[in-house]
Amino acid sequence: MKVLFKKHVVNVGHPWEVKEVKPWYAQNFLFPGWYAVEATPSVLSAIKQQGKKEDKHVRELIEKRHEIAQVLNGKKIHFTLKTSENGKVFGWIWEKEIISVIKKEYKVEITKKHISLPSGHIKKIGESFIYIKLWKDAQAKITAVVEADIQ
Repeated sequence: MKVLFKKHVVNVGHPWEVKEVKPWYAQNFLFPGWYAVEATPSVLSAIKQQGKKEDKHVRELIEKRHEIAQVLNGKKIHFTLKTSENGKVFGWIWEKEIISVIKKEYKVEITKKHISLPSGHIKKIGESFIYIKLWKDAQAKITAVVEADIQ
C-alpha cells in the first residue's frame, strides 16, 4: 500500500515522502496516529499543486530579498556617539538603531538576524562596515559613518 507521510517516522519515512508499506502497518499504526495518509491520485495531485504554490512563493521571496540587497549595497548611514573631550566613546551602536535608520532612510524592513557586525557593536568613531545577509547569495555591505558628539 502506498502512503504519503505527514510526520517523521524513524527508519520508515519523512514528511511529504511517498513509500510502499505493508497494509497492516498502515492500518494499525500510521493512519490512527496521523503519521500518514493513503497515497491516492487525488491526494498526490493536491500535494503537487501545493508544492507548485510554495515554489512560486519561495521564488518571489528570494527575488524580493535580492532587490533589497541591491538597494542597500554600497550605501552609507550616519550615526553620532557621545564622546568626552579626550576622545573616549560612551556607548555603542546597536542593531536596533541600525534597523531604524535603514527603515527611515531606505524604506526597507529587515530584522536583527539579517545584520552581521564583524567586530561586534560599533564602538568607535569613523567608518565601519555592516553586512546585511538576507539570503545565501543576497548580501549587502553598508558603511556606517560614526561622528563624535563631544559632551
